[in-house]
Amino acid sequence: MKRDLMKKLMSMVIASTIIAGCLTGCGSTSGATSDDPISIGASFPLTGSIAADGQTCVDAINLAIKQANEAGGINGRTLKLETGDDEGTPTSAASIANKFVDDDKILAVVSSYNSSCMLAQVDIYSEAELPCISPVATTPALTGVSDFFYRTAPNDADCGSYAGDFLKEKGISKVALFYENDDYGLGLAEAFEAKCAELGIEIVTTQTYVYGETVDYSTQLTATSGSGAEAIFVCGCVTEMGLICDQRSDYGCGDMMVLLGNGGYAPALLDYNTEGVYVQGEFDREQSEKAKEFVEAFKTEYGYEPGNWAASAYDSALIVIEAMKECDGDITRASINEKISGISFPGVCGNYTFVNCNSTKEELMFQVTDKKFALIK
Repeated sequence: MKRDLMKKLMSMVIASTIIAGCLTGCGSTSGATSDDPISIGASFPLTGSIAADGQTCVDAINLAIKQANEAGGINGRTLKLETGDDEGTPTSAASIANKFVDDDKILAVVSSYNSSCMLAQVDIYSEAELPCISPVATTPALTGVSDFFYRTAPNDADCGSYAGDFLKEKGISKVALFYENDDYGLGLAEAFEAKCAELGIEIVTTQTYVYGETVDYSTQLTATSGSGAEAIFVCGCVTEMGLICDQRSDYGCGDMMVLLGNGGYAPALLDYNTEGVYVQGEFDREQSEKAKEFVEAFKTEYGYEPGNWAASAYDSALIVIEAMKECDGDITRASINEKISGISFPGVCGNYTFVNCNSTKEELMFQVTDKKFALIK
């Protein structure tokens, strides 16, 4: 009798243990009943020649997470950032993407700085149905690529077209095109070339350079000075753009109008001889109270001024966080993605909705005036 009673008790204990284990397992999978932090992945270059650019994006994402946690987190659960250093290379980026998809605590990703890195990751995230937002990757090749990919960054096709329209408004009929020889530079250059052909603007010379390597632009600028160009349009990132601006007067290009793509819209550009230069961008520090509050919070937290991509990364993180807050019931990769896909969100850079992966927010134009970026359009 005692033995039968003992068997019944043991059966009850085992059954209870199995049920508890199932509930715990279900909770960790859905993220709904667990007290564990909700993790967001971030893949950016944190070493190498563009480490500073990657770090500013990570800083902005960390700021958004810190603020969300201070406000109570997501239904009382804290948020946590898992970072990966993709070194600016597609191989490292793909490795990080595989690591993120295998971690079921990571429910969304903010990535990546380089278009080539994002292209290496996007199929991996898509197959795992892990939602990803990029604050920087701008290549047109990412348009419509996945139902689980979005970007707060503009599409180069739109930026190139916008640049052509601006030059036409300024009465420019002949232009020199400079671009860095990578996915970003080439994508923006091709879009610009197409727009110029449509508008009747002649590209009188095309000059290329290598990101992170070219420091002497004497050859490119000498060719430009004798080309008849009235303006120079540069598709690249801030350091190379700054060097081109510094050296242009030495090779007969000092009187030419200079227009820079959005890769130049960063505080570091103001360290170069860029007075009067036009720059495309997405972030006006004075356009809203939300933008002003972000700038002050960022400077207080990190001690330096946020640039275009920091603001875009901050907005990307805010969109992910808002999507989590809007989830009904379980907070999962799928439920977060559903909310992002239909979101309408006012960020520090403007209002976001997404169509074919792309943000619909408008592009802006600035001019460097008295060592500041003055919004002109």
